[in-house]
Formats: sequence, C-alpha cells, structure tokens
Amino acid sequence: MRRRSKPASRKAQISHAISTRDLTALKQLARTKGGLETTRLRRQAWPLLLNFRSLTDSAHNRSAQHHEESQVSLDIPRINIPQSPEFLRTKQADSRRQRQLTHVVCSVLRSYPWLSYYQGFHELSLVFLLVFGSERPAAEAVRMVALFFVRDAMASNLDHVLQQLQLLYVLLKAISPQVHAILADLDVPPFFAISWVLTWFSHDLSSFADICRIYDFLLVSPPLQVVYMAAVMIKQREGDILALERDFASLHTALIKLPAQVNAWQPIIDDSGYLLSEYPPTKLQLMGNCRLPKLSAVNTFEQSWKRLDPARPLQFPSLVPVKDRHPLATASSKSTTADDNRMAQVIELTSTAQKARDLAVQYRWPLVVATAASVTMLMYAWLLMNQFQQLYP
Repeated sequence: MRRRSKPASRKAQISHAISTRDLTALKQLARTKGGLETTRLRRQAWPLLLNFRSLTDSAHNRSAQHHEESQVSLDIPRINIPQSPEFLRTKQADSRRQRQLTHVVCSVLRSYPWLSYYQGFHELSLVFLLVFGSERPAAEAVRMVALFFVRDAMASNLDHVLQQLQLLYVLLKAISPQVHAILADLDVPPFFAISWVLTWFSHDLSSFADICRIYDFLLVSPPLQVVYMAAVMIKQREGDILALERDFASLHTALIKLPAQVNAWQPIIDDSGYLLSEYPPTKLQLMGNCRLPKLSAVNTFEQSWKRLDPARPLQFPSLVPVKDRHPLATASSKSTTADDNRMAQVIELTSTAQKARDLAVQYRWPLVVATAASVTMLMYAWLLMNQFQQLYP
C-alpha cells in the first residue's frame, strides 16, 4: 500500500517557487498567511518580485550629488532600527548601517535627479537594506520601488499623495459610513495616514517581522494598495473609533496610533485585497470625483509593470515618458517652495500634537491643558492645509 507523501512545508514551497522562477506561485505565497516567512527567503524572492535588472537607463550610473542630500544626512542619524533578534545593536553596527543607508538613498537620487526626496523615504529604504544586508541589492530594490510604487510622493511636493489620501475617505464612505461621517463633521484631514502611505507603515511599527510581512504583500500589489490597507485597518477598529469623544485632537491622535495596535496583519491584508477587487483604483477615482494625473504611478502601474522583463531590459522613459523631469511635473507648474514648507509644517504640527498628549499621560498633566495645546496646533495645521488646497484645488 502506497504511503501518502506529506505536503511540502511552506518554506519548501517558497524555495521551489524561487528556484523555478514561478512568479505566480511566489506572488500567491507573498499574499497568503505567513508571507515569505524569513529574511533569507526574502533576500532571494524580492529581486524576482521587483524585476531586478529590467531597466538599463544610462542615468543609473550618474554620480553628481543630488540637491537634497543634505536633508538625507540630517534624517538618517535619527532613524530607529526595528526590533528583531537578527540585528546586532551596537554603536559600531548602527554607524555602519547609517553609512550604508546614506549610500542606498543617495545612489537612487543621483541615478534619477528628477526624483525628490521626502522625509520617510529613508525609512522605506532601511527595510530593504536590513533584508538584503548590503548596499547594492538594497539600492536596486529601492530604485524599483521609487520609480514604480512611490513615484508620486517623489514629485516636487506632496499634493499627489494628498490626493491619494482623499481616496482613503472615499473608501471609508463606502465601507464605514459612520466613521466617515465623524471625520467629515469634525473636518479631520487625512494627515494621520501620511506616514502609513509614505513608509508602508514602517515608521509606525517596531516589529521587523510585521514590517516585512506588509512589504511582502505590497511588493506584489498595485501602488495604491497601502491606502486600501489603511481603510480596512480603520474599519476593523470602527467600534473603538465610534466610542471616542467627538473631539478633533482625540480622534486624530487615536487614528495615528492604530498601526501599533494591530495584533494580526493577515486579516487586514486579506480584506484589503478583496476591497481593491471591489473598488479598483479607476472606479475609486470616479466614485470620489478625484482623478489622479494620467502619469500617476497609480494609473500607469498595470501597463508599465507588465512590460518589465530582466531578459529584455529597457529604459524607464519608454514606460513613462520623461525627459529628466518628474512625470507629474507640468510646464505651467507654480512655485512650490512655500507650499513644500507649508506641508512640512503641517506634518510637524500634527506630530507635535500627538507628542503633547503623550507627555500629558506620562507626567499626569491636566488633560484639558494637553487637549487645548494639541487642538491649537492641529487647528493651525488645518488652516495651513486649507491654504494648500486653495493653491491646488
């Protein structure tokens, strides 16, 4: 009598998909429970999923310094390393990682000078450096993510990211109308979700395992998938949100802290995948009367990604026409320096408002004092945002 062979373990399935270059199976494993499981397997799988060596741009070898490298050098020393037993945490090791991360970020910016650095891009890049352990593959991964996934955030300002965040509210109106109504009534702008979108939640999480699980999924998903994840996460905490005081600062602070309170990301991953199939990006833009630009990464991803093939490398401009400037740049673009400063103020103020409330709890200040301070800062941020939206209606 024949014995039934045991089903292959998940790790064996991942290894087999990698060795046979079965991208369909590998993508399915990245979506389903457990993801790609280990750093060793991700180190082999992510290059396949990200189409390494599929671009041959001559610009890739440029070495001229990017004009925003000074900001990179200010941000990287402040970065937090996620928690994992895999990482040696010594002063020397941290210093080495900072040097490597600087090289990764700057090499991508120098390769494509029309990309603008944003605060949070270094945190996104750090995850790839930690997985690959060396600069060259990490830089290649970051390059592909910058060009095809977070390209809209790397325009000269963040107004296209804010457009994407408006689509978060369109989703909430469809799946959680009560939460949407509260946010609308209190005029809460979607600033609480900026770091979620810009860093793929890595800014808001301390567990390296959770961060990698999310990256597994987002690397095999369209660029807007992170917004669908945000909507599902809010929907899952709907009861807690509805139980909060109808207070601008309290609601905003509670929303910012949502990612750190998630116990299991797989249900969010599963539900967000279903949500995207129900409300694909094109439909979502129509529902919200919020059309993203034609050359937005959201709108070009499907066609451009299909054309990538490491066996037949091509240049990025053949996928998204660009002549040394960002695809979203326009000939009649307005001066953006003041608007960039205003956006930076908004992000800083919302972050400070959260810190004020945290300090109140820590030092037992009267809650009314903390609330008054955070509300004042958030209202100022709201006024700045209104000015920003008047410039970019």
